[in-house]
Amino acid sequence: MNRIKRIFFLLIAISFSLQAWSWGNIGHDAVAHIAERNLTPRAKERIEKYLDGHSIVYYASWMDFVRATPEYKYSSPWHASDVNKKGEYYRSNVRDAVEGYKTVLRNLRKHKNLSDSVVAVNLKLFVHIVGDMHCPGHAFYTGYPQKDIYFDMNGTKLNVHTFWDDFCLEHHKWQFLEYGNQLDKFSDSEKKEMAKGEPEDWMDQTGKLMTSTYDWLEDGMKYNKNEMFAIRLKAEKIAHPQLVRAGYRLARILNEVFDY
Repeated sequence: MNRIKRIFFLLIAISFSLQAWSWGNIGHDAVAHIAERNLTPRAKERIEKYLDGHSIVYYASWMDFVRATPEYKYSSPWHASDVNKKGEYYRSNVRDAVEGYKTVLRNLRKHKNLSDSVVAVNLKLFVHIVGDMHCPGHAFYTGYPQKDIYFDMNGTKLNVHTFWDDFCLEHHKWQFLEYGNQLDKFSDSEKKEMAKGEPEDWMDQTGKLMTSTYDWLEDGMKYNKNEMFAIRLKAEKIAHPQLVRAGYRLARILNEVFDY
């Protein structure tokens, strides 16, 4: 296979990887931006030092881009978690974002003893993992084959997984700054309450939200424009609070680690 063909197939693989596994760039940017708005000045400064002056928003989707490369293939199972029929998280050998979260956080807590480059990689991974843990499409129940349920949304062919990853945030056409301005409006006490919990709790919450939507989308259905808008508005009522929770929780942990 010549070099051009190899590059072509690598781009296809990366494109598929992004489609299959992300909130979409905007969703991840929104989570990182909401978190950034709630970082302490000292934590923000230290984090950006490790990221060569860039903010966490800059690298919010980095983990999606590198997951297909040999160097970072180990991170591939960390984009999602398995849940039981009640939506409750359980440890899995197939996919486990909670385990990825814990592994990376252990590294971040040792950042003073690690090289800047190693800390930077773990920061990039951590920002993305927290975002993925809050996407309903990243809670997998084997009794609901979300990647095999296909339907048509006013001319756009999707499955359940890609609906949550890419389509549910399309209604407003916002960029990440607008998500911050529109959604990050809670009081300090409310933010503190929303940021509580452990990763298992957060994954349980995401799993239960996902199971509550199983009857929304039917295999083989063609939804017209009005039906599409109605479904997407229902999805927004789940997705937007999840973006905010993810941002506050990410900020809480990063402040704990880097504001000292």
